[in-house]
Amino acid sequence: MESNFVQADNSNLPKIDGFMVADFFKNNADYYAAEHKNVKTAVSARESYGDDAIGYVQLQREHGVCTVKCKMCPEHKVRTKPYNVTMIINENDSEIMSCQCHDCAASAGGCKHAVAFLMWVLRRSDEPACTSIECYWKKPTLSKVGTTLKYITVQQMSKKEVPHRPSSSALYTEFISEAKKRKIDNCELLKYQHDFKHSNVMQYSLHCLVMDQSPEIKADVDKFIDVMKATFTEAVISTIEEATRRQNKSSLWYEMRYGRITASRAHEVSVCHTPDGSLVASIMGAKIPDTAAMRRGRNLELSVRKTVSNILKRKITPCGLYVCKENPMIAASPDGLIKGAVIEIKCPSKAKAKDSYLKNGVITEKCKAQVHLQMYATGVKKSYFCVADSNFEETKNVDIILVTYDSDYVNNLIPKLATFWQTNIYPILYGTSL
Repeated sequence: MESNFVQADNSNLPKIDGFMVADFFKNNADYYAAEHKNVKTAVSARESYGDDAIGYVQLQREHGVCTVKCKMCPEHKVRTKPYNVTMIINENDSEIMSCQCHDCAASAGGCKHAVAFLMWVLRRSDEPACTSIECYWKKPTLSKVGTTLKYITVQQMSKKEVPHRPSSSALYTEFISEAKKRKIDNCELLKYQHDFKHSNVMQYSLHCLVMDQSPEIKADVDKFIDVMKATFTEAVISTIEEATRRQNKSSLWYEMRYGRITASRAHEVSVCHTPDGSLVASIMGAKIPDTAAMRRGRNLELSVRKTVSNILKRKITPCGLYVCKENPMIAASPDGLIKGAVIEIKCPSKAKAKDSYLKNGVITEKCKAQVHLQMYATGVKKSYFCVADSNFEETKNVDIILVTYDSDYVNNLIPKLATFWQTNIYPILYGTSL
């Protein structure tokens, strides 16, 4: 126990309530960032974790400020050193001033140990008063789980003696050989063979492509880019586009996007300086939460496309993913094509959300980058940027902006995207192939 601290129990622990906890989260940006759904925060707050993991609680009061400290047992490696967590409460103003873990790597951004300790103190505050005193200066229950035995063998798990059978790979070798003779390509086991090659469009996935390269080529990003440029011919690009026309309804569409900078992320990539943030994660396939606005956009797309087609008096052809021939790490999926132009459709769910696409009749930077990359990938010089009314179901109104190709803008944008990919994306792709 630290100097000037006393053991905490149910008689001297500071009282906090739900309003104090709500104010703490509201005033702490680590817990309400726009990209957070706070699922992990809710999980960290659960009673089954905090009550078992927290122990050795001590506190100190000075000038109306109470400092409470605890040791928290790691959830997985229960034998390792516990985390030290400190909470500071201004009891005069009923305010939680801070709650911080001092040991884990995620502590700077608001880690789960701080949340667990905060909610533990709240639960103790909500408990009815009892006649006996319960001391909280004790070993965490979670740290008592398991055994000190490092490992056990398979033989030790059985009460009967296990007969020894010599290992043989003959059956495995025979199966692999026979499968190759029969040209079977839908067996998962075969995909782990060093000489396996996909016989369909899947072979053009960046993951499959990097796996097929020699160690010398994989280790050099410039050599790998040369291989990509030689691989993605006009015929291959056309094959990929045809195979991915169902877009988000096609698993192949997601596979072809994996590890590639797509048009919708072009502006974010061009201004991003974070090598391992959420943008990189999304490029590498991280799932994006499906919101009501996104579902509405998908549901309205066909109806808006039909309205745009009637306004332009031209048929809109659905299209798939276009891989850029000069830079195959870049791709684009327009919402449709007409002769000499691409179509991009946006369906804001609220009137204010329209400003994200059009502001005072001018296309925003994010959308400008998107449509220019679509034109760059498809080889056309015009784009019809269509923004549906937030009340489109009733009004059927669509704002259509004609955007013409700006080669200087694209020539300035492409090097930024290529550099970001080489620096932040390819090392991850390379790492998955080792």
